[in-house]
Amino acid sequence: MNVRLVPALALVALAGCSKFHVEKQYTLDMFSTQHIEVTAPTSEQRIKVTMTSDEPVTVTVLLAKDVPTKEEFDPGTLDKGTLAQKKDTKDTTLDVTIPAKEKYRVYLSGAKKKAQVSVKIDEQ
Repeated sequence: MNVRLVPALALVALAGCSKFHVEKQYTLDMFSTQHIEVTAPTSEQRIKVTMTSDEPVTVTVLLAKDVPTKEEFDPGTLDKGTLAQKKDTKDTTLDVTIPAKEKYRVYLSGAKKKAQVSVKIDEQ
């Protein structure tokens, strides 16, 4: 193999190894909902969703295909497509397996007072 190609091939190999990471902060008004939509992974993916808030909220991970078509709904009441959920919490970590080729959403809802929420999504 040509010695000049080795660094280029190493760079190409490392480019495919990057892990998914999203970090967002929200002000969640009383009884409002925020969500993060994530593109479909090419293969099954394990993620960790970490949420902290100054007021209790509900965090729900849903497959995008199972989100109701109506604009207003309470993600905390859905059964179908719910991959993980923690209700009325100020601090939680959810470990979730996302199926291959399925978009998903992380919902924040259920605040009974205005809340400052921070959420991180990391690939494992």
